[in-house]
Amino acid sequence: MERQRFGFVSFVAVRQFWKVNRRMATTRHTSTTVTFQRPFILDGFEQLQPAGSYTLDVEEELLDALLSPVWKRTSTAMRLTRHGAIEQVPVDPEQLNDALARDAAQPNPAKPLSSSSPEARRYRAYSLLGRLPHRNRR
Repeated sequence: MERQRFGFVSFVAVRQFWKVNRRMATTRHTSTTVTFQRPFILDGFEQLQPAGSYTLDVEEELLDALLSPVWKRTSTAMRLTRHGAIEQVPVDPEQLNDALARDAAQPNPAKPLSSSSPEARRYRAYSLLGRLPHRNRR
């Protein structure tokens, strides 16, 4: 049986075929959930969105790298319910991170204060001061 030998030309053709097919399958789509404790608005939104959990869809593509795979974000979209239909609205990832950080930094009035929080200590101090008898100054 005679073995078929591949020459340089067929090697280049196989390599080009591999590159083209690898590019076609080098995108990934991930979905995550983000939660806002308060109403929020981002660029591209028509109105203020209520507090709650929202699905965030991220699409990335694989870049040709020598040492390790590198993923580049190509699009980020948030699923919103508008007029009874689900719509994907593109969002800026940096603006979304800033909005989530602002939302997390604010105290939630619906949650009870823990006894060690600064707000709880201040509230206890004011309530104790209110119980002290007032002295009249003359």
